[in-house]
Amino acid sequence: MFKRKGSLFLVALLGRPADNRRMTEPAAHERTVRLMRPPSADGIGVFSVSDRRRTTFYAFREIACDIGGRGFAVHKLGLGTLYHVRVGKPEEYSCECMGFLRHGKCRHLLALHALVRPGLV
Repeated sequence: MFKRKGSLFLVALLGRPADNRRMTEPAAHERTVRLMRPPSADGIGVFSVSDRRRTTFYAFREIACDIGGRGFAVHKLGLGTLYHVRVGKPEEYSCECMGFLRHGKCRHLLALHALVRPGLV
């Protein structure tokens, strides 16, 4: 029920209050990672990351990593930036992208982790 008082609207809630948890909790990002082309003799492979809005393709190759874990050079196909990603134990994870620097995780790292863990790469 709405009542007008000057230019202010007052809302009277009848029954139980609305559940607003979805408004304050961040939405979970569902992503699908697919190994499109396993690394061939030249060491270059391709994977894709899909979410509900788009699919992005990345070329990758394993590079030497002297500080632990496995290193990868990851490049978004097209006019993308080259990132160096390190996968291994959780304390060894790293990526050079802004997503990882801000949030401590990113799509590059999560995708490579999903491919390395079952031994696909």
